[in-house]
Amino acid sequence: MKSAFALVLLSAGLTATSAIAQTKTATKPAAAKTSAAKVSSKTSTATKPAATRTTTTARPAAKPVAKPAAQPAAKPAPTTPAPATPPPASSPKLEIPGVAPQQAPSFAKGTIGVNLGLGLGNGYGYGYSGLGGSLHSSPAISLSVEKGILEGIGPGVISVGGLVGYKSDSYTWDILGNDYKSTWSNIYIAARGAYHYNFTDNPKVDTYAGVSLAARITRYSTNYSDNSIGDYANKTRLEGGIFLGGRYLFTDKLGAFAELGYDMSYLKLGLTSKF
Repeated sequence: MKSAFALVLLSAGLTATSAIAQTKTATKPAAAKTSAAKVSSKTSTATKPAATRTTTTARPAAKPVAKPAAQPAAKPAPTTPAPATPPPASSPKLEIPGVAPQQAPSFAKGTIGVNLGLGLGNGYGYGYSGLGGSLHSSPAISLSVEKGILEGIGPGVISVGGLVGYKSDSYTWDILGNDYKSTWSNIYIAARGAYHYNFTDNPKVDTYAGVSLAARITRYSTNYSDNSIGDYANKTRLEGGIFLGGRYLFTDKLGAFAELGYDMSYLKLGLTSKF
């Protein structure tokens, strides 16, 4: 009985020892893990101060010297546009009561007109009365130029210009079978002013009237023995004139003109041009 009980105890003791041994063996890895965790924790803990020290002891990186910001290029000052030159104030038009503005102005400010004509009619009264002679007159040749310079004085346009002309006259008579002849030559240089107003609806028509102031240079010659008249005829004199005229343009620049008045002759006819 005792021997059986002892066996039981021995068996129980072996079993308990085995169980304790297994328990110790099973817990060792956990301890290892714990130890490893502690080591890891220590390592982490130990490395942190190092990192901290490194961060603490490391000199702050030198701050880059801030370059002054490039100033933007100065914008050019806005240029104020020059004020537009106002057009010259046109002179107020002088309205003539009862006269309507010209219907189709063909002669304006800046227009240039040129007339080349032949004059008919003697206006100087040459000749010897009572001698039974005859007077011969050549056509008066004239060239005139004018330019429109002023508008707004009434409905029309004022022009100024000049005229150069030549005219000759001769008188012949017979005394006791002798033929005598006297000749007058006239050079006419005039300054002229005219007023252009178109009374029609046709833009090709230009009608005008004006006055002139001229120097008439007369030269006299004769084969008659008594040349006393030469003392009177060879001279230069100032003369005034008046004229009324009109031109008609066949094209934009070429046409015909006619003038009535008293200067070189009573009537002038010829060609005209406008620029």
